[in-house]
Amino acid sequence: MSSRAKERRSFTITAIGTPVLLNEIKHIQAEAVGGDIDGSVIKNKVKASLIIERYTGIYAMTNATAEFIATSRLTEFVPLLFKAMNEIGEDQEFKDRQATLFRYFDFLDKDQAIAILYGQLLSDDLTGAQFKLISKAISSSDLIDYDQVAKLLAGSLLARKAALKVLTLDKDWYSAQDIAYLQTWKGEGLLQLFQEVVTVKESKGMFSSGKEVWVCLCGYSNKLDATACSSCTEDKRGFGSEELKPEAVQKLINRRLAVIEGI
Repeated sequence: MSSRAKERRSFTITAIGTPVLLNEIKHIQAEAVGGDIDGSVIKNKVKASLIIERYTGIYAMTNATAEFIATSRLTEFVPLLFKAMNEIGEDQEFKDRQATLFRYFDFLDKDQAIAILYGQLLSDDLTGAQFKLISKAISSSDLIDYDQVAKLLAGSLLARKAALKVLTLDKDWYSAQDIAYLQTWKGEGLLQLFQEVVTVKESKGMFSSGKEVWVCLCGYSNKLDATACSSCTEDKRGFGSEELKPEAVQKLINRRLAVIEGI
């Protein structure tokens, strides 16, 4: 039996949930099988602990280390990966190494990858950089899960934006349950979840006192008839001009359902 096969038999995931901070790492619990534990697994986990302890960023990492993390399937690396998503680099070496790291989710069991990625999308400390890379990972690894999408749509604005992205993706197969879920958003059902998030109030400025303005989430006050914030350029629902809008996703869902109903 290969060491990878032994690892699958000797270990189970005891907890995943929302990723935790580096000092709160959740480990894979070793199960003794006849009193024996796979030595290669212990070796890899010791190596992992050293990598995590010494981690200072993607630039300081070797390609071999990035490849080890990507193929390890060790949940110890999850907090490190989400930290790495917030790092910025413009040269090709950085981009290639970061891409290698995020192949990690391709090597996990599908249910594990879904729990980790969607869990971070629902967390309170989700960053814009993480949002983009997690959405990309869900797309590239075909991790579409409508149960998780439902949770996202009940979450923060950023989580709901992530749900929109997932809903644009095509599944390899649509179960009866998948179709029933899509039908809940038929017509304009999805649009109802994206109402204006701004505050309308009276201006107290020296030359505009008494006039109504709307206050963007960024804190900037805009004229009531302005369609987008003059500071951050987001509209009254919190969407930037280049972001995927609910209307586009609603049209796609309706078209998808029309095709399904015609089959």
